[in-house]
Amino acid sequence: MADPVLRAILVVILARFREMLSTDTEAALTNANPASIDGGKDYKFSEHESSVEAIAQLRLEHELELAIKNDEFLLHFQPIVDLRTAHIAGFEALIRWRHPEHGFLGPLEFLPEAEAFELIGPISEFVLFEAASQLNRWADQDLDLNVCINLASSQLNNPVLAHNYKRIVRKLGLEPNRFTFEVTERDIANSEAPHLLVLSEMRDLGFRVSLDDFGVAVASLGAFEQLPFDEIKIHASALQRAQQDPVALKVLAAVTGLAHNLGMSVCAEGVEDPETYRFLSSISCDKMQGYLISEAVMPDIIKKVYRASGAEVDVA
Repeated sequence: MADPVLRAILVVILARFREMLSTDTEAALTNANPASIDGGKDYKFSEHESSVEAIAQLRLEHELELAIKNDEFLLHFQPIVDLRTAHIAGFEALIRWRHPEHGFLGPLEFLPEAEAFELIGPISEFVLFEAASQLNRWADQDLDLNVCINLASSQLNNPVLAHNYKRIVRKLGLEPNRFTFEVTERDIANSEAPHLLVLSEMRDLGFRVSLDDFGVAVASLGAFEQLPFDEIKIHASALQRAQQDPVALKVLAAVTGLAHNLGMSVCAEGVEDPETYRFLSSISCDKMQGYLISEAVMPDIIKKVYRASGAEVDVA
């Protein structure tokens, strides 16, 4: 049997089958106490559940390895709109897994496990390579676009990350400034961590860096002091608080003003209704993305929409 996961499952099943054969079957059937099923000995269900969970994790790891090998991943793209011009300013690349049994899976359904299994490196390189390739395909159709890509926290400890990424985009004939890499506040909470050096190096090589999920963590303003970001992305929850609380509104407006004074652009994410869109002008927000404009879609759909609208979006 070539599949190591199936082999492991079979070993566990056979071992359990041998246990059952060696017990007093009649006693087991007449005894209603689950703890006495195993020949009168206490059966440790917690250990059994741990074994099942371990096998499931092993299987998932194997499936992810096969997904990388078999090109089962693909990218969807969500538009980012410039609020001053109502034109598309770029797209955020979001990975999907075309699972052979379960269909399309979103990133939250497999990326945490991929990171735990130390498989995030090749997956992240796939995202960058595919996003860069898509920019070239769009360029062939006279669409000059940029792209945002999320960085996993474990990637930020890789000292050669910036140079590897520059090599990938240059190989495809693109400049680093076409790519914005997003990191969350939680990922940069420790000012002593090496990832700040990695992010600084990425900016030195020409990539743009964005602070994602702004307003979720508590030390938001301190993040500006650690690294001069190119952009901040305001989390939907922070927008909701600011619309309901006058104090939160003043704080968010002040943060937006500070970002502008430091040369950063401000993007609102998770915008789903016209009320939030209209609210963005009160805090001088530069860009927005969310379901009000579009969910993340396949590249061919973007081409059709972009062509039909002339890159202008109606958000009134």
